Amino acid sequence: MKNLNILLIGLGNMGKIHKRIIENTKNVSLVGILDSSFPKEVSINNKIKRYNKLSQINFEDEKIDGVVISSTTATHYDLAKKILAMNIPVFVEKPVSTKINEVKELVEIAKRKNIILRAGLIEIYNPIFSHIKKLDLKDIISIHVFRHSQKVDEDRKLENVLYDLALHDISVLFYLFGDVNLKLSSKLTSTKNKTVESSELLLNHKKINILISTSRQSQLKIRKWNILAHDKLYQIDLIEKKIDLYQSGSVKFPNSNLVSEKSNFSTLSFANQPETAQIQFNAFISNIIHGNVDKAHLNILKKSHDFVSKVV
Repeated sequence: MKNLNILLIGLGNMGKIHKRIIENTKNVSLVGILDSSFPKEVSINNKIKRYNKLSQINFEDEKIDGVVISSTTATHYDLAKKILAMNIPVFVEKPVSTKINEVKELVEIAKRKNIILRAGLIEIYNPIFSHIKKLDLKDIISIHVFRHSQKVDEDRKLENVLYDLALHDISVLFYLFGDVNLKLSSKLTSTKNKTVESSELLLNHKKINILISTSRQSQLKIRKWNILAHDKLYQIDLIEKKIDLYQSGSVKFPNSNLVSEKSNFSTLSFANQPETAQIQFNAFISNIIHGNVDKAHLNILKKSHDFVSKVV
């Protein structure tokens, strides 16, 4: 199998991660990087071409098979649209755009032209949620989500925290439940410098109550889900890569009518699973190899962005 040639756009925090993942993937070559100013701390092989503008790249001559866009959000739409117009598969970091009409347009272009478009909704590739999806989710009572990050550099300009963080968990809900009808019951936000930095969303889906707490003002990085069912509690720690399961049961005492409730505890570790970012990129590469436009992914992409755009 020939190597696939990948172009990376953007060398910020996420771009550095994508660069490492691309370079560590078999049968894939990072042939070029586009960035307005290349960070000095990033080591770049001399064989990798450097660009400052998209117009400098001859995509046909360079035989580029796919593009990873991890530049600033404001540039995503224009870059993705131009690359899709060349019939080249695109992976774009989230949010694809904070303008839902732009997101919908890119999705429609991908479907109409049958071109691969994937978004950096990384948690839907997490092996933990792949495991949860296989379980019986019909008896869930509530879901509590905590996605808190430590304070960021004051000079960094970030989107509303709902786009920056909550979008991950909204996409997971669509991944787990399919065509879910999420409804917003209430919303609390905290703003700093005219940007929403913390948010509490209370949602419901059928009879399931869902709380999503997100913040960029925390003293501690937290990535946790608590899923409460009628006889089970799943405590998910995405940082520790594990699920703690508490399952209720009963013990009847001999020669007595007394019954004692007890909780059985077990832990399922995912620490030895591949890095989620690698699984995500592998899915993009697999799509390119097999020419598979993943319409289920496009639906999650569109629905999650659409929901967030309505609650922002």
